[in-house]
Amino acid sequence: MDGGIAAVAIGGAGLLTGSLTRTFGRDRSTAPKQSAAPAPGATASAPAVAAASVPVGGSAQVKDPATGDAVYIVQPKAGQYCAFSAVCTHSGCAVDAPKNGQLYCPCHGSRFDAATGAVVNGPAVKPLPRYGVTKDGDQLALGPLQS
Repeated sequence: MDGGIAAVAIGGAGLLTGSLTRTFGRDRSTAPKQSAAPAPGATASAPAVAAASVPVGGSAQVKDPATGDAVYIVQPKAGQYCAFSAVCTHSGCAVDAPKNGQLYCPCHGSRFDAATGAVVNGPAVKPLPRYGVTKDGDQLALGPLQS
């Protein structure tokens, strides 16, 4: 009888783990699709969005064409655009869109500065990877990953 209870407990733990991974982990199959056309002069593989869709303090989400990972194009101050990976550097969970100047990871509570990608509080110790952003007319195009 004890073996049956243990089997049910182990099975339940497996279902919970799968559910949490689906909720908080990276799931590329459900990532938002890029909906805007590339900026003039950009290649078809360079994701782009309308500048108007990135309000001051807000963001638009695109995909890194090399990895398929989500990237936030943000406007921390009027006319200042930058982009950061949406993948937490602590354990690979997806961080939330910027709010109150920070990107928050729901898995373990890390917070990152939305203007620099720097760690505001851990457990993450590395900043979010930063991408270049170019503005051409009313379009913002995701540039390469910066080192």
